[in-house]
Amino acid sequence: MNPYWLEGLKPEAAPLSGAVDADVVVIGAGLCGASAALALAEAGLAPRWVERGYVSVGASGRNAGFVLQGTAERYSRAIAVMGHERARRVHAWSRENHAAMAGAVSRYDIDCAYQKRGSLQLACSEDEERELLESAALLTADGFPARVLVGADLPACYRDAGFHTGVHLPDDGELHPAQFVRGLARAAVSAGAVLHEATAVDRIDAQGAGDVTVHTASAAGAGTIRASLVVVCTNAYAGGILPFFADKVDPVRGQMLATAPAPALFDCPVYADHGFDYWRQDEHGRIVLGGWRNLDPTAEVGTDETLHEGIQTRMVEFLHRFAPLRDVPITHRWSGTMGFSRDGLPICGPVPGAPGVMAAVGFTGHGFGFAFLAGKAMAELVTDGRSDFADAFPSRRFAV
Repeated sequence: MNPYWLEGLKPEAAPLSGAVDADVVVIGAGLCGASAALALAEAGLAPRWVERGYVSVGASGRNAGFVLQGTAERYSRAIAVMGHERARRVHAWSRENHAAMAGAVSRYDIDCAYQKRGSLQLACSEDEERELLESAALLTADGFPARVLVGADLPACYRDAGFHTGVHLPDDGELHPAQFVRGLARAAVSAGAVLHEATAVDRIDAQGAGDVTVHTASAAGAGTIRASLVVVCTNAYAGGILPFFADKVDPVRGQMLATAPAPALFDCPVYADHGFDYWRQDEHGRIVLGGWRNLDPTAEVGTDETLHEGIQTRMVEFLHRFAPLRDVPITHRWSGTMGFSRDGLPICGPVPGAPGVMAAVGFTGHGFGFAFLAGKAMAELVTDGRSDFADAFPSRRFAV
């Protein structure tokens, strides 16, 4: 496996060994952890920040680089499940997350090929077409721009591949995911965060706020960090160190591939078949394609970043529906593990049964739609004791 976005990257910060103290510990150096570490450092707390691999090595550096609005459910379905007002507010949070990320690109001068070209949803069946059109009408009524593309309004490349109906959401974006997260990490370290890569967390001993110990292991030896508070931002891996999440956040694998530079074809991120299929063309002309987990959902579970030969084959077959791509070589294949919460929404806040520990996890395939604000929310809980975002997605909703 050779993740396109992570090519040539490796740990740069020294691993932890020995015993240290800190005001707060952040665990996990994906988007959420980087956001939390940065906000805490800028608040003057100098967090200790540990990552089992290196910055962005997990799902944050293995996705397609979409910055989308909404949840994994289309808007009509979200309204049916959550109720109209809650669905509208959750949707608005994702748009605020995008705005905050765009602001960070500018503020910290992050070279991550950020673009705001919108996204395109395509219907693969008559049922999905009805759902798309209903969602577009509901989005527009709630003040979220959405443009229906039918027949000749849909670009020819999609019509030639068998698609007939789409919805363009003009406010969505895209970027190089690993470069964005690593840009945040550099800003966090510059502001005072102390990063330890290649440092795995074995366990957390939580005696209470003011007395939490994180036990780690690395090539440099065993380590401990004694802190007042611990913030866990490990998404799919949360259940491995916090039993509370073992039956609330499921590790789900996604398959990915990238091509050599191809003829210009797609002018924005695209997803189809209820979000199971997604792709885009980056600034180098490479097609980055992922999904198809629904072909074998039982197998695509777990934290092993393995390739699924059958799904990868189907992904290439799909590419070949677009005539200009039939002779373009595949240069990279990889997979990544996402954390799916049981209700499809992020889980934020203090962890029941683990005093002094809080977490932001369970982004359900839309980490770049919610995780930046979730990380900031963790810092707000540490510094201010409250957060509107955390209140919107409280971990206590799962407590018995």
